[in-house]
Amino acid sequence: MSRSLYEVETIAWKAARGAGYPWGIAEEAASAMRWLAGRGIDGCPQLASLLERTDGSNLDDWSPDPGEIWSAPGGALCPLLAGAALSDHARRLQQCPLEFGRLASPVLFLPFAGWAAARIGASLQVSWSGGSSFTDGVRLALQVDLGQEFDGMLVAVSGEMPEARVGAGRAFPDSRAWDRLGGFARRVHAPASETSRRFGAGAVDGIDDD
Repeated sequence: MSRSLYEVETIAWKAARGAGYPWGIAEEAASAMRWLAGRGIDGCPQLASLLERTDGSNLDDWSPDPGEIWSAPGGALCPLLAGAALSDHARRLQQCPLEFGRLASPVLFLPFAGWAAARIGASLQVSWSGGSSFTDGVRLALQVDLGQEFDGMLVAVSGEMPEARVGAGRAFPDSRAWDRLGGFARRVHAPASETSRRFGAGAVDGIDDD
């Protein structure tokens, strides 16, 4: 199943809104999914799993508490909320690494590392037990596929930028994960606004806003 990057962005935004994420974080989710898809990574399974886990819960339980290790009161960090916090504190990486605790759906965290790298004009390494990735904001080198949850991640400035993944002009999402996201997206009734028009508050292959 081939989809445009725009379709990936659209369904991610609607699905995140349908699962109860605030408008701004839903936009971050949409941008993150497009960023991943443009680098040949299907984030749909992990986004669907994340939304199923957080649906109906208090998002404060998934939000990072700053400290020596950024962790969530509920146990596992939401990568969208943790990623937004990383973006807000990107300048701190110029003084020291930032460590995050247990993280759900960790592949969704990588775009935020990319944006933080671009913000400070440096390559960043995101490392975890058994693997690591590198990004300068545009390129992404991922040395091993990311599972559904990791015990922790360390983000640090790096002098390296290994060979990056080849870019992609279209996405090839897992069909079951796409359908799971569609279920969340169908909950959304998008108002006629600049943002809803931007994300096509109409159809994504049968997904509407009713």
